[in-house]
Amino acid sequence: MTQPLKISVIGGGPGGLYFAILMKKADPRHVITVYERNRPDDTFGFGVVFSDETLDNIQNADPETFEAIARHFVYWGEIDINVRGQTIRSDGHGFCGLERKTLLMLLQDRARQLGVELEFQTEVNVDALPESDLIVAADGINSAIRAPARDSSFSWLK
Repeated sequence: MTQPLKISVIGGGPGGLYFAILMKKADPRHVITVYERNRPDDTFGFGVVFSDETLDNIQNADPETFEAIARHFVYWGEIDINVRGQTIRSDGHGFCGLERKTLLMLLQDRARQLGVELEFQTEVNVDALPESDLIVAADGINSAIRAPARDSSFSWLK
């Protein structure tokens, strides 16, 4: 049996939280901490949209998380395109969505249920990384953790 890992996830958005959930499910012995610079209910963006294929993947990977978020979904299959006063409807796509803040709250609850530690209002930078076996940079497009990767001399990337 493999040894459990100490995992630090930098960024408490949907990607970081869902990674932590799936890793904890893979081995409950892993010690996982998610560090988020903002408060638990801070969010940037309005909603999250999932395709049918993505929903199938979530349901297969973690039925409990799927059930929790599915209760909040709004479904649609049509996409309307408005061009010069004319509406063209494309049908049969299969999408659903929910409010981003609701998704974050549900993922935070699920992570806590599994034993993931959540640290909010905690800024982590490359000069003070937590002692870990694995560090996941899930801190968004302007990642402060991944930024040094542009400099190939950065020692922890080798």
